[in-house]
Amino acid sequence: MLTESEARLILFSCIEPADNFWSGEIFQTSALAVLERIINGKYYGKRPEFLDLQQKVSMIDLPNLKKELIDASCTFLTPEDPDWPIGLNDLLSPPIGLVIKGDRSTLKNLDRSISIVGSRKPTSYGYQIAKSLAMQAVKQELIVVSGGAYGIDTASHIGALAGDGKTICILAGGLNHLYPLENLKLFNKISISGLLISEVMPSVSSKPYRFLIRNRLIAALSKATVVVEAEFVSGSIRTARDAAEIFRPVFAIPGEVTSALSEGCHRLIAERIADIATSLDEILEIIKPLQLR
Repeated sequence: MLTESEARLILFSCIEPADNFWSGEIFQTSALAVLERIINGKYYGKRPEFLDLQQKVSMIDLPNLKKELIDASCTFLTPEDPDWPIGLNDLLSPPIGLVIKGDRSTLKNLDRSISIVGSRKPTSYGYQIAKSLAMQAVKQELIVVSGGAYGIDTASHIGALAGDGKTICILAGGLNHLYPLENLKLFNKISISGLLISEVMPSVSSKPYRFLIRNRLIAALSKATVVVEAEFVSGSIRTARDAAEIFRPVFAIPGEVTSALSEGCHRLIAERIADIATSLDEILEIIKPLQLR
């Protein structure tokens, strides 16, 4: 007899992240019920992807899935676990589960967290602002959440670690395929004192579209999102919108009006999606009630 967690693991390995239909089915009923319906083929026959999904499910070797997690020194987390981040349940398509590596106790303090995101090719100004903001945040015992990418993400993680604080990295691929490779040492440091999180199995490689998908997790895992330098159209703008859609405060660091890397931040401010922030104190003033400081 399968447990709910085992049923979620099977579906997690077969269904792409952020699928509104399947995520909704699982959260409205249960993974066990959805898995049974897929296997018996009586409920989802009109779904265009159903036959392919049914075949994938039929070929799953559960012991091998568990072994893959163990070999990667990972843990599969589900909403049944006491330290499941309940903020994820605010999403239109909550994750079926999460693969985590590191100090899972970090998840217990997400009521004191901010995400810091921005351009992969920031100016020195943007890089230093992100690093300094992260250092100041952990000094206030906040957890810094970001995506592990080049640029602002990297600066945010480095700043948090330099301040002897906790940081969480949300990855677009599996934990056996860490990307970018240049950040491997950084990822290892994060996994010791903080946490690496992925929405796919460890053996799954990164895909371009998964970076946008994972941005919703960055937004949902934190109490507020700060954008430090972003182009007019960028993944960081998507993260900000994801945060605003679930009623999380959004902040943008203003920059030079002539800089293309400030256009995204100024756009968020002009569209009233984000408040202007020039210091951590300004951010704390807004999120203070959420943290009961």
